[in-house]
Amino acid sequence: MGITSTLATLLATVAGGAVAAACLYLLSLSVAALFHRPAPPRSAPRHRLVVLVPAHDEAALIGRCLRSLAAQRYPAELLRVVVIADNCTDGTAALASAAGAEVLVRNEPASRGKGQALRWGLDRVLHGPWRPDAVIVVDADSVADPGLVAVLEAHLAAGAEVAQAEYLALDGDGGAREALRGAAFLLFHRARFAGRAVLGMACNLVGNGMIFSRRVLEEHPWSAFSSTEDLEYSMDLRLVGVRPVFAAGARVFGPVAGHGRAARTQRLRWEGGRFHVVRTRLAPLLLSAPRTRDWSRLDAAADLAVPPLGLLTLIAGTGGLLAALLVSAGASPGWVLAPWLIACAAIPAYVLVGLRAARAPAAAYRALLRAPLFVLAKVGTYLRLSRSLHADRWERTERPEAEGIGRPHGAGRISIAGVPVDPVDRATAVGLTLLVLGSGRALQICTVNLHFLVTARRDATVRRILGSSALNVADGAPVLWLARLLGTPLPERVAGADLVPALLSAAAAVRARVFLLGGEAGTAAQAGRRLEAEHPGLVVCGTSEPAVAAHDAMDNEAILHTIARSRADILLVALGHPKQERWIDLHRGRLSVSVAIGVGCSLDLIAGRRSRAPRWMQRSGLEWLHRVLREPRRLLPRYALDAAWLLLVLAPSALLQRARQAPRPARTAPLATRDLVGRATTAIEETSLTGVAQEVRVQARGADAGAVEARSV
Repeated sequence: MGITSTLATLLATVAGGAVAAACLYLLSLSVAALFHRPAPPRSAPRHRLVVLVPAHDEAALIGRCLRSLAAQRYPAELLRVVVIADNCTDGTAALASAAGAEVLVRNEPASRGKGQALRWGLDRVLHGPWRPDAVIVVDADSVADPGLVAVLEAHLAAGAEVAQAEYLALDGDGGAREALRGAAFLLFHRARFAGRAVLGMACNLVGNGMIFSRRVLEEHPWSAFSSTEDLEYSMDLRLVGVRPVFAAGARVFGPVAGHGRAARTQRLRWEGGRFHVVRTRLAPLLLSAPRTRDWSRLDAAADLAVPPLGLLTLIAGTGGLLAALLVSAGASPGWVLAPWLIACAAIPAYVLVGLRAARAPAAAYRALLRAPLFVLAKVGTYLRLSRSLHADRWERTERPEAEGIGRPHGAGRISIAGVPVDPVDRATAVGLTLLVLGSGRALQICTVNLHFLVTARRDATVRRILGSSALNVADGAPVLWLARLLGTPLPERVAGADLVPALLSAAAAVRARVFLLGGEAGTAAQAGRRLEAEHPGLVVCGTSEPAVAAHDAMDNEAILHTIARSRADILLVALGHPKQERWIDLHRGRLSVSVAIGVGCSLDLIAGRRSRAPRWMQRSGLEWLHRVLREPRRLLPRYALDAAWLLLVLAPSALLQRARQAPRPARTAPLATRDLVGRATTAIEETSLTGVAQEVRVQARGADAGAVEARSV
């Protein structure tokens, strides 16, 4: 064996041993996680806490986050929620204030980024008049489990000075890519952390659902400003002897970029930032361990040195292939393959055992079939990193409201059977609708279901109305099915029966005024009483139940006069499709409301005169069957005709359209979404939020260092 073969054998053996060690380390964590029995410490809440929510242009999602924080099972007198409106250009500050949060407005465009915002906000919160014992950080696009704060505080009471909650993926459209990333969250944020807890190791911070004691923040102020500020601060804490603990049972959920530009940006940010931390923190951890006798720093260094799973899989596969070529060429003995084979076997074992330990759903296992494609995508990520890495610079991942919640692909309005549908979820639709309250332009929102599609194919006027409406949401499982046939799946079904209560619940926080038009035999009045009882703060400023008649036979002048006199912000029209959409379109120029929505039978549901299908029927797309069984004479003929259109016309047309369409170029945000967001500032200034917006502006002009606290009015 020549010197070249000897060196190749040595290199392959050493590299294979290192990779095998990393893979076995991960496997050991997943095995240990099987024995994790979380038993959160229990104690009566006694700490004063601040939940700090950094938010940059999060108007479409901040309401959802704040509602989840308002529902926390923790004494209200011991909890404050503070939003950092960081260099926002939308209505984030006003919406957060109207939702009951305290708002700190930061206008420092020269120092952008979550890390900068956290340091700025922590300084003000810790040294303000209400001195908290600890601070919890929750991202603005997240949803907190009701027990998040209580469980984190219990760990604090038990002696943990820094703790990290389980950061899991929000449920979305159920696509394979999303399920795969959800599985990755479970592996890293639950199985891996649980395994480390069983083995007596600390966990790393992941940027969301973190709690810090006052002592830690005062003695070690936040000093991480890179693209992975959470990992950077984790390592800084380890270097000073602070060991974050895993707070199992405390859960926070966030959206995950599945694919497209947002996913690429997120991968670049995570991977690039991680390399930056490895480069700057690994050596100090290794060198300081013997000097300080803090040997736990070695496990922090080992965990930091293990490459991300995608990269580790690429290295193991490539290294194993090269080792096999060396052996087959006779340049190396067969045993050189041993460590590479161990590594290649340990990786799937880690994944499968880890998913079992994390109690992953069946969809996570099915999504593993796409794992090879995910690993190949990593190649592009690392090529980009090698060309244009700015790991020490913050770059915001594109938010779902700019690209469509649950499917961040930059897609615009999706044409389904000639009807444009916006790829937004319910939370986004609610958030964007709130932004335009007060615009006085009567923006029309349509809840598109199969019957809408059929009507639009047969009626040019309905087709025109749906083509010009401000926002069209997908109400109906067949709409989602057709979108998938087209190759452009929508985030979720946004049923009018779900959208209306969610919108009115959020509107109650800003004391919006609602007018109900439609219904029979007192339905509107009964629905109005229920809405005011269920949503304190909501003002049902008027109802009208016109006699069942053709549009021309209605007393439209009297109806319009009544609506104008009510000074309503939101108009709900329950006249049935397509009459309600036609009525709104015909009178939109004379309506003084900001938003008009055709809501079908929603008033009957709110009033309790009809019932919805069980949840399992809603989830499986069988809600139509429930309706047919309740009203067969009225609905069966219509549903049969619509089904015939779906099977014989719409579905074949969608398949043909997909076969003919050329690859789509990158598209911008939905037209309706851009229209709504573009009017946000004007809308906020002209609504019942005027006082909030003015207070924000006045205090911002006179505040020291750009700090301003905007309180709800």
